[in-house]
Amino acid sequence: MRPAVRYLWSAPKRRESHLSPLPPVMASSHVTQRASTSASDIPLADLEKGSHTTSSPDNSRWNGFSQFHPSNILANTDNGLAPKGSQDDWIAQAEDAFHSLTIALTPSFLQRYVGANPPQPAKLHAIAALDGLRGWACLLVFNFHFLFTYTWKVAVGWGFANENFGIHQLPIVHMLISGHIMVAIFFVISGYVLSYKPLKTIRSRSFEQTFTVLASSTFRRALRLYIPSIVGLACVFVAVRLGLYNYSWGVIKEGHTILGTNEQHPPVYKSLYKQSWDFYYTVAHLMNPFDWGLYYNNYNPHLWTIPVELRSSMVLFLVTLGTSRLTAQLRMPIVAILIWSCMRYGRWDVVLFLTGMLMAEIDQINKTWEKPPNAVDDKPDIRLICGGSVLASISRRRFWIFVFFVGLYFGSTPNIGYKWTPFYRWMWDATPWTYPEPHRFPQTIGAALIVFSINHSPDIQKLFTNPLSQYLGKISFAFYIVHGPILHCLGYAIMPSIWAMTGKETNFQYCFGFLIGWLVCLPLSIWAGDVYWRAVDVPSVKFARWLEDRVVTKG
Repeated sequence: MRPAVRYLWSAPKRRESHLSPLPPVMASSHVTQRASTSASDIPLADLEKGSHTTSSPDNSRWNGFSQFHPSNILANTDNGLAPKGSQDDWIAQAEDAFHSLTIALTPSFLQRYVGANPPQPAKLHAIAALDGLRGWACLLVFNFHFLFTYTWKVAVGWGFANENFGIHQLPIVHMLISGHIMVAIFFVISGYVLSYKPLKTIRSRSFEQTFTVLASSTFRRALRLYIPSIVGLACVFVAVRLGLYNYSWGVIKEGHTILGTNEQHPPVYKSLYKQSWDFYYTVAHLMNPFDWGLYYNNYNPHLWTIPVELRSSMVLFLVTLGTSRLTAQLRMPIVAILIWSCMRYGRWDVVLFLTGMLMAEIDQINKTWEKPPNAVDDKPDIRLICGGSVLASISRRRFWIFVFFVGLYFGSTPNIGYKWTPFYRWMWDATPWTYPEPHRFPQTIGAALIVFSINHSPDIQKLFTNPLSQYLGKISFAFYIVHGPILHCLGYAIMPSIWAMTGKETNFQYCFGFLIGWLVCLPLSIWAGDVYWRAVDVPSVKFARWLEDRVVTKG
């Protein structure tokens, strides 16, 4: 009987997990099948014999005693002590929950390796290159924000003050660590994308559809921008209360590491009440549509672009609506005059949005996106003709590549002191004196040329339509929201320790420390951006559409 006693005290044998081979839909039915054949339905004596016969009276004493074993308490639902469902059910539910959590926390491009269904290949839409451009621009914003906390070198150009001659400060190369030009690219793309569909309906004389499109865009725009942003601020608020910013505050106060831009940092209050009110005032100020100043809030200062996006979008929608019944020959000059007026009064943000609108109409006139991808251009050359004779000729392919590099040159204008910087001094006299930040003017030219050349060059589009670029474009908004808190919380905390190991007495040691910190913070930011994109960004878009569908009048 001794071996039998040991078996009676052992837990029922656990069945094989179904995580890997079964998709989620099949998993639920599999759980039901397991429940119907659980160990609680078979007497313990029969388990020992391997048959489904009734246990003999000789074993009743052991059966009665072994029912108090924890495994049998969980397996027997009739004794009132176990939760509903068999042990196998409970284990299967726990496995399913863990599996779902694992998939949710795994970057989308790796989920196939943890049992998720492989994503369906997405078909590229006409202006997919602009999505990829937005993704890379967001990545370069990360570079800028990672570096400018510790050094001013990212803000000045080559030769400034006769002492800045780094390779990273040369024109074009400087764009890899320059963040302000990327914001200009964001705004041009927004103006282009938001106006493209309304202009298309206007040009087809579908004015009722124009009104519907503009009304829908206006209704959903604030929801699209603010829901992910406020959720991100709330996450920072929770992190502050959990003490995750305490160490980084110590690094700031120590004063030996933050030698560049001492950016706004989340305040830490002893009282939850005061912290909550501070958070409320931050959100209220961020959502104020009547303050046209740039608001750098303490919880995530990089969100200063969100109210700018909203206000400029509203101006764009108003201009589109106001000029909708005009001919293109009249509408385009009016938009150009409005762009000049905004330059005159220093509204560089609206300039970028309206420039995007103007480019969208030009592309529709030229049917830029209606040509087949591999179509042969019937006019391969651009010719300068005077008096019937050709003065110059250049292939369109080379022309748009040249325009792209000219845009990179203008976009590389340093944020500080380009009046005293070689290669850029000549632009100072052409900059409107009304611009509160003078470097925004040449960077506006650069952003417009970059976007316009990409739209017309299939060769350049290949750089932004590959899978990596498209992935960065998909997560770009979420990545933009989360990268700042990660750099403030983690980046501030680890950089002193990294430089303590590598040293920073020489340029090599200093840059090597940067490289290590960048390799730590960037993958973490991309991972967080991927999760945030799926958990917050995509649902917020769906919610805005659902809400619009519920509240708008039909017919």
